[in-house]
Amino acid sequence: MPYALLHGLAPWPIEAGPEFIHGAENHKFNQVVKDFGLKFTEKGWPDWWYFGEERRLVKDDDVDDEVDKVHELFDSVGDEAPPPPGADVSAEAWLRSKGATERQLAVADVCYANDFGASLRQLGLRELIVENNNWDSGETYLISDQSMRVVVERLAEGLDFLTSFPVTAIHYSPNGAVLRGPGGRELRARKVVVTAPLRVLQAGKIAFSPPLPERKRAAIQRLRMGNAVKVVCAFRRRFWPEDLYDVCCTGAFAPELWNTSHAPTGAAGEHLHAMVGFIAGERADAIKGMGHAEAARRFVAQLDEMFGSASDPAPASASLVRYEVFDWSEVEWVGGAYTFPSLGAEEGDREALAAPVAGALFFAGEASHPAVNPCMQAALETGERAAAQVVAALSAAGVRSRL
Repeated sequence: MPYALLHGLAPWPIEAGPEFIHGAENHKFNQVVKDFGLKFTEKGWPDWWYFGEERRLVKDDDVDDEVDKVHELFDSVGDEAPPPPGADVSAEAWLRSKGATERQLAVADVCYANDFGASLRQLGLRELIVENNNWDSGETYLISDQSMRVVVERLAEGLDFLTSFPVTAIHYSPNGAVLRGPGGRELRARKVVVTAPLRVLQAGKIAFSPPLPERKRAAIQRLRMGNAVKVVCAFRRRFWPEDLYDVCCTGAFAPELWNTSHAPTGAAGEHLHAMVGFIAGERADAIKGMGHAEAARRFVAQLDEMFGSASDPAPASASLVRYEVFDWSEVEWVGGAYTFPSLGAEEGDREALAAPVAGALFFAGEASHPAVNPCMQAALETGERAAAQVVAALSAAGVRSRL
């Protein structure tokens, strides 16, 4: 999974990537992190709503029936008939066919599409149906008392890593593979697990020789990976309700925002309060044109609008200390955030991406999860799947595996 930390904005490092676990049920990732000593608070999602057109901030329990109807539609999308091959339907078109109002489309866009890392125009009904029928983790969020870096460090214990070695070519056969990196340096391996992000594969940044099977290449090109930008602002004081965690926002610059807290890890930012704006899909792509400073200005203006009062009309502007904008599309060898239920994807595309090649190449990463699960648990589950495949292949060849 994409992983980076932002320092100096709070008494703890803030994740540029995943900050919490989506879903509290039925997946091994929860048990893994608990075994590592992390403790969790379970939060409902969405927690609050801000309707920008109405200048209204409300708790989720107090929203109207029009919003509840959007949840009902997405909760039951698995009951829809899959579109015929070559005739997928966007989430926007599907919602309109169900009689959704413009307000309901706006709610769906900030709550569901933005969470998926896309827009309603980019989400495809075919994979939404698959995701809905296979998702069993629940809709609450698990908030850790520590940064996810603890999980990364614990999972890395005892393993050998070669960093700053982007692989640009893989020559493979049933007998093994040769990986080429910077300066023509080569590594040899019996088996290779490919976890490169989808955009890296789509751009051809790794040359496979011989070319990957046509079915896999077609799946790679049909699936889509969204972008995500985090605008993180540090303030001298907290000016939002104490019980506010997460807000979905219609008619606003940032479709979703939240604040999290962990155990303090150092003096940097010790007196600061941080708020994170999460902007994904086409909105995230638009930030490239406006620049980071303008993105931060718009986010602060949104916070002023949401939390200002007659006596304190611009609390965010008045208490802003610093900000950082992190755009995952600007990270080389990543290129974005995660995949989403893709308009135009065909049945079996995820399985085709996951399929081993020539007994030498194995594939993992959330994009290869057959249940269209773009979450941390999918990354872990597909990694375990690939590891088991490698062990089985080595055992069949009479080779003892360290795995």
